[in-house]
Amino acid sequence: MTGSPRRGATLRTPVLVVLLLAALLLLPGCVSIPTSGPVEKVQGPQPACEGCVDVAVAPPAPGAAPADIVNGFLRANANYQPGYAVAKQYLTTGAAEKWSPETDDATIYSGRPETEGDQITLKGTVVGALDKERTFQTRDDDLEMPFQLVRESGEWRIGNVRGGLWIDDYSFTSRYASYPLYFLGDAGALVPSSIFLPQLRNPASVASSLVAALLAGPPDRLKDAVTTAVPAGTSLSADSVTITDGTAEVALTGPLQQLDDAQRGELAAQLVWTLKQLSSVQKVLLVAGGSPIKVPQSEVGGLAVPVSTVSSVLDPVPTLSVKEPLVVVRDGRVGQVDPQTTTPDPAFASGGLGGDGRPVGTVAVSASGTTAAVTDRRTVLRRASAVGVDPAVVLDGVRDLLRPQVSRLDEVWAVGRRGGGQRMWVSTDGRAEEVGTAALPGGRVRAFRISPDGARMALLVTDGSGTHVGTALIRRPEGHPAELTEWQLLDLRGALSTAEGPPAEPITDMLDLAWADPTSLLVLTRQRRGDPATVTRVSDDAASVETDAPRDGFDPVELGVLLRTGTAVVRTREDRVFRDDGQSWSPVVGHVDALAAPS
Repeated sequence: MTGSPRRGATLRTPVLVVLLLAALLLLPGCVSIPTSGPVEKVQGPQPACEGCVDVAVAPPAPGAAPADIVNGFLRANANYQPGYAVAKQYLTTGAAEKWSPETDDATIYSGRPETEGDQITLKGTVVGALDKERTFQTRDDDLEMPFQLVRESGEWRIGNVRGGLWIDDYSFTSRYASYPLYFLGDAGALVPSSIFLPQLRNPASVASSLVAALLAGPPDRLKDAVTTAVPAGTSLSADSVTITDGTAEVALTGPLQQLDDAQRGELAAQLVWTLKQLSSVQKVLLVAGGSPIKVPQSEVGGLAVPVSTVSSVLDPVPTLSVKEPLVVVRDGRVGQVDPQTTTPDPAFASGGLGGDGRPVGTVAVSASGTTAAVTDRRTVLRRASAVGVDPAVVLDGVRDLLRPQVSRLDEVWAVGRRGGGQRMWVSTDGRAEEVGTAALPGGRVRAFRISPDGARMALLVTDGSGTHVGTALIRRPEGHPAELTEWQLLDLRGALSTAEGPPAEPITDMLDLAWADPTSLLVLTRQRRGDPATVTRVSDDAASVETDAPRDGFDPVELGVLLRTGTAVVRTREDRVFRDDGQSWSPVVGHVDALAAPS
């Protein structure tokens, strides 16, 4: 699944979340937003604007009825304004003084105010929430919040506000955009952490907010797996980032001069990856103490860092050592297929995995070519440096091994049963060590996939209520076994709700999953057992979900993604492999028992 959903797809209304960055709100004055003309050259700081009020927001009209006051307040919540001065005009003086829209929890809801006699109550469903760190969690709670309308100076005003912002889900989908910040993972790659900002027209305003958030450090939920090259005490020395002729100038204060070349390179990589998602940014110039500083990636003859020159070693998607192949299993042998060729014959090596007389059941491959396979009726895990190389036994004496995974560090991960229970192992040097999984929920792991950056794992877990998808951090403490921490359930119920028609039925079965990119997953889902499966894309915070419409005669059971091109590939129940061409599924090869794409 790449780009826009293909024709015939059902696009559920995403539950998008705004992360109102504290740093943005702390900028002095207001942010001026251009309203016309192309943004070719942006200078900053921007001049203060008058009121910073969205055109859709107006203060209460004289003599406004209670229903108009409530609707106006909710509309003003949905439009970003520094300080939310207009929204506060709908409140009594006392309520306005107590209300903290920028720092208290924010609530995302689907619903509307209803009037019963003299009482106006906001009714519906809470579909998401932001804590004080502005981290999003999906919710599926009934909403019933009564408004207390009182007279103040002869006008109706709201005398009570529970919590911080109250934003309807439509406003999130239409007025906010997602931007990843990048931190340093212990697998040697940058790890994204998505935030949401208003769709500001001035890219310098967005850049300023992104840098301020990056300097604040990683969110608590990622701290087990990431660090930052930003020294403590570092901050923006100017009011904002400036963008001039494609160069974003980031002026910082702090102990940057004490960093060595490697540390400066990591800091530059974090800044460049965070800012290069803005089309107006082609280079990043790092300024410390009022003077530009040189970093290892600086261009020849200048000090700016072109976004194209950041080391590929830190790329969240690993670099392939060879052309990206699709690895398949046919009749117990492992072969390779060019996924861009229609109905090719797999290329099988004369020896190696599956060619040694031990039929392969499932397989996995890394970007470097390291391959892992399950053999001997799902009781033995083998590892080879390439498909045609004789493998070594990594793990045996187990049962029910799932499809393995090979991380960007060439770690081989496995899940199987031993001693009456399901366990997880990781092997880095030919010896498998058990992984701590106490953070996972109870139930049976059905499938698992490691993120391209190597810092996280997505899992399908089945219990008595059905199958659930979630993510966990991979913690690799030096000298100690690896463990999974910070389990985060990706609750698809709220994200799959739609504003029109009856609510979507809950998903009760999931067959397989894969990372579509470093910030989203593809999941094979179906409403109930026996239905044909379809492909669902879910962001790694479950803020947005889109699902394909079922297709007659097309029932995928296994999933992979060619990460460099973002192309999804599936194996169907008829053991045929198809690739996603954006508008349709094109056949690749038939008679395939298992598949794997480099991870």
